[in-house]
Amino acid sequence: MIDRAALRNNLGVIRRTIPPTTRVMGVVKANCYGHSTELSVPVLLDEGIDLFGVANVEEGRRLRQSGLEGTIVVLGPPIPGSMAAYGQHRLEALVSNERMATQLAESTPIGASVNVHLFVDTGMARNGARPNDAVELLRLIATLPQLNIVGFASHFATSDEPENPFALQQIEIFRTTLGQATDAGFRFRDVHLANSGGIFNFPDSHYSVVRPGLSLYGYHPTQSRHASSGLLPVMHLHTRVANVTRFPAGVSVSYGRRYFTKQETEIATLPIGYGDGLMRTLTNNLNVLIAGGSFPVVGTICMDEVMVDLGPDSRIQPGETAVLIGRSGNRQIGADQLAEAAGTIPYEICTNVSARVPRIAANW
Repeated sequence: MIDRAALRNNLGVIRRTIPPTTRVMGVVKANCYGHSTELSVPVLLDEGIDLFGVANVEEGRRLRQSGLEGTIVVLGPPIPGSMAAYGQHRLEALVSNERMATQLAESTPIGASVNVHLFVDTGMARNGARPNDAVELLRLIATLPQLNIVGFASHFATSDEPENPFALQQIEIFRTTLGQATDAGFRFRDVHLANSGGIFNFPDSHYSVVRPGLSLYGYHPTQSRHASSGLLPVMHLHTRVANVTRFPAGVSVSYGRRYFTKQETEIATLPIGYGDGLMRTLTNNLNVLIAGGSFPVVGTICMDEVMVDLGPDSRIQPGETAVLIGRSGNRQIGADQLAEAAGTIPYEICTNVSARVPRIAANW
């Protein structure tokens, strides 16, 4: 279930955190972090968002062909063989070096042009121009008539760690390099550095645009600050109890016999597994909520099913709702809790929910 009222709430929290003149780029890559582009983007449009970030040209193409008229920025690097799509679908590019710039210009159809953002590596060591090369690269791009310089950007490596000074170093490198570019006569429609961590932890990174990703969908990048953030999870992951069987003590459950019943008990089968995105690493390390109670998943998580130990006195019947992310009674489970149990991050939990899990809109 995709709670669109929660999405609206989260956008409001973000807007109250940034200056009123700063625009929000809605980062909608990876199917809105697993939250459904089809259900989430209309909410963002309705809330006045007209600037969107995607991972690659294929995501951008699909978004444009869905009828979206706003600005679409491809946050991944332009890749040879797919560069013509920028001009064909009015996608904006992040350019890191001379090769990207010249190949992008050469690939742009006659009569078209591409808006580009200079991407500077301030410490991520993934993509981006070296700060000392930024002005020279801007001058090169300015000689290519197919390319229009509209943005200046970088990306944090540690913004989810508010006590880590490395983010402050990145901010200073960004500020200095931006100053050199403006001193050289360049002006930018969009200047953007802050991701979700920058938005909430480093206000000095709020330039003319911010790029919230997972915070849009309800999770603070710094888990210790989530409870007080006002952010609400947008995704609720539910299934139903398919079967309940009573077993004596000492019975092994699921593949590999990794769990044995400790007493006579009832085992419920839920029709969800790693084929749906429920990570196998959560085996014997996950609780689900049913009828307001919390019950352990036991035995190896299967591709299509998991088993839950309901205890000897359960009255739970097939058909009852089982909650893996969301609320049941007074209890709640978040993707952040699943992530902690799996040794990963909420981003991976949400984006792992597979396409065979239907996304259903709630709370328009």
